[in-house]
Amino acid sequence: MTSTEKQKRYRDRANRNWRALRKEQQQFGAISDGGGKRYLAGIYYVLAGETEKSSTYFPWFESEFPDDVGEPVFLLCWAIAAHESGTVEDARYRFHLAMLSNLYLIPHLIGEPIEKIDMWHSSNRDCAEYLFEVEEWLNGIPPEVIPWLKAEYEMKGAAQLRWEYVKTYHALQSEKEVGERRRLLRSWYEYAEQRVGKNG
Repeated sequence: MTSTEKQKRYRDRANRNWRALRKEQQQFGAISDGGGKRYLAGIYYVLAGETEKSSTYFPWFESEFPDDVGEPVFLLCWAIAAHESGTVEDARYRFHLAMLSNLYLIPHLIGEPIEKIDMWHSSNRDCAEYLFEVEEWLNGIPPEVIPWLKAEYEMKGAAQLRWEYVKTYHALQSEKEVGERRRLLRSWYEYAEQRVGKNG
């Protein structure tokens, strides 16, 4: 299958998915989604190279699911869409969210060696094994954005975020006392709120 054929397939999938979500919203006044179907259109629009469609979908998603924490590849595609539309600050913010959602994701894409990090992994989505589950999507990431991903990953602000995240989740791996775990997480969230999206 040629790259053009793949892009058409992704575009068709995205259009069908978004159409189904909007139809459900119109019929029932809400979208019931326990399987993650809300993430598919955003991912497929980016893989299809549909910058205009993706720049429309992600704001719609944010208005429909304002408290959604996202999914690593979805967050990555949101960052790419913001980058391709020229919104630098939002692209960096979304990149940081994607990077922190799975610390193995960006190194894998930019060709850095991956080793298991000695820390608490709170779900299967933040483990290295997750990369095998989404291999098709990762293989479809536009190669022209890889230099941008690498540049963002190597910036001081991104490195500091990773260091603080690993420090916190390494401590959580052995900490059993509930109160101390809450303190560690609260401290991390407060730090991240101030630093995510910043350059230095």
